[in-house]
Amino acid sequence: MISVTCSGLPWCDRIVFTIVIAISVIPVLPPSIAGETSTRPVTSEIVGALIKTERASTARLNELEASGINTVVLMLDGSDDKSKQAMHAAIANAERADLAFAYWVEVARSPELADKHPQWMASLQTHDEWRRFFPNTPRPKINEVVKTYPWVPILSREPFKAHQERVLALLANLPPPRIIFLNDLQGAPSACGCGNPLCRWTSDYGERRTTNPLGDDAAALFVKAVQAASPSAEVIPVWTTECEEHDGSADGLCAGVGCFNGICWKAYTRQLMPLAVVSEHLAVLALYKEFQRDIPHYGAAEASWVEFAIKSFETMPPQHNGTAIPASRLIAILQGWDVSSEETEAQLAAAKKAGVKGYVVAYDKIDQSWSPKIVRWK
Repeated sequence: MISVTCSGLPWCDRIVFTIVIAISVIPVLPPSIAGETSTRPVTSEIVGALIKTERASTARLNELEASGINTVVLMLDGSDDKSKQAMHAAIANAERADLAFAYWVEVARSPELADKHPQWMASLQTHDEWRRFFPNTPRPKINEVVKTYPWVPILSREPFKAHQERVLALLANLPPPRIIFLNDLQGAPSACGCGNPLCRWTSDYGERRTTNPLGDDAAALFVKAVQAASPSAEVIPVWTTECEEHDGSADGLCAGVGCFNGICWKAYTRQLMPLAVVSEHLAVLALYKEFQRDIPHYGAAEASWVEFAIKSFETMPPQHNGTAIPASRLIAILQGWDVSSEETEAQLAAAKKAGVKGYVVAYDKIDQSWSPKIVRWK
């Protein structure tokens, strides 16, 4: 295995790209998406609310329906009998409230797989700026590597297959939904070690690899696999934007690391373009407070970053050998926890101003946290 340590040099990302593509083969998966066009059903406008199954009471769903919600998005969090029964009850309540239902699946952030296969977690190598948030983390020994618990991205061969089996088990024996949202198909937060939760283009950025990396079409192939198992639903990937130029300042989220002008957006675009071919719609994880984007940089209006993040799908890919994705193909995922009603309305206004296809307000937290964990390497 050849590895390359990058420091924002313009040639480094091309070398990493060549190495990854050369080993990206998974015989058990659908064929390559190259040259294909999407045949997914086109969703009507979605006005959704994301909640846990235990909160999907008839009273709560009636309340949501009265507020203008047309779809309840239910978090899938278990494949055991108890979880399945709870989901069936929530779906019955949704139907009584005259609401369509969808499923929300967390992919990369998986404590279950992280505990069972710690070597599959994304690693923190090369940059140490993340240590400003975890100053007491010991230095790894020669036979150790620091991992981002509990993030197990699908960007490597072993976790890809395990996640595919896990997601299909979650969906088994449940009624077909209107939509299946697949969240976190990218790498882990602080992928290069800079500490920015929006830098998540990789899962192993350094020499101490504990998995076999895949190509840039990994997310697209994962969506195709789930779609094949759920042909009547529209499978919509949930995508997170990358870092921004102001993050590279000494006091920014990248803490002086040259992420923005380095590999981040280039790799982001290479991963996003295959996905845009197989998915008619994409969702944007626009959690402005969770991602520390509630700052004046984006304008005086509350939640202005939401509009900025949505428009980045049109403006950023063309700058990195990709094609623009218009807002009319996007669904905004907005933060509905730890915010006021006024802040929720501000997010809705920003999303509508950007011209999205629809939106989902997450009233239950979409956990994006991580912590460093030392794992044996060899």
